[in-house]
Amino acid sequence: MEALLRAFWGMIPVSAIALPYALLGWPLLAARRRRRLPARYATATAGVDSAACYVAFLVFFLVTMPVGDSADSTLDLVPGADITAAFGSDGSLWQVVGNVLLLSPLGALLPVRIHRLRALPRVALAALIASVLVEGTQYLIHDGRVTSTDDVLLNTVGAVLGAALSRRGWRSLDVPPPAPVAIPAPRRANRTICEAPALTLRVPRSVWDKRYAAIAHPERR
Repeated sequence: MEALLRAFWGMIPVSAIALPYALLGWPLLAARRRRRLPARYATATAGVDSAACYVAFLVFFLVTMPVGDSADSTLDLVPGADITAAFGSDGSLWQVVGNVLLLSPLGALLPVRIHRLRALPRVALAALIASVLVEGTQYLIHDGRVTSTDDVLLNTVGAVLGAALSRRGWRSLDVPPPAPVAIPAPRRANRTICEAPALTLRVPRSVWDKRYAAIAHPERR
């Protein structure tokens, strides 16, 4: 443990400096989200996002921090070589444990907020890509680290373990959909059948007089 603290002594003050910013951003982000979310969900989601950003910043600082006196990076693409050496007499198990824990917090937090990561294979793929980018960055900036295939594998395993531990809480912060509103069916108006209008013919008076005279006095025809 002492060797780990000596190698990463810079993480202690950086963590202490970054923590107040994360704690300050939490209520500010929650206050902004309360405009469109219930207070419980706004506070909880803001806390998860602040924690994820805090961890991501520490991971970025950790992987870019120079280690040792050498400025050259070493490339080791043999799978299992570093793990085997770590279990040897001259190896250090802290390196294996550190690589496993590097991405495990992000693996536990990100599926809670990103729906597309709510599957262990997807978490493994995302962690694999992130770890490759991290190892590639270490090799390009020449910070005295060893770019190893085993580091990528251990980082991916750690992210999957973190996601598996938080799997039951992935949907705990999902805002429930609004309750369906029952819309009453429109009432049908009483429809009455329209009766056909009566046809009324107006006959002139002279015509009626001629018909009446023909009926009353048939001899006059």
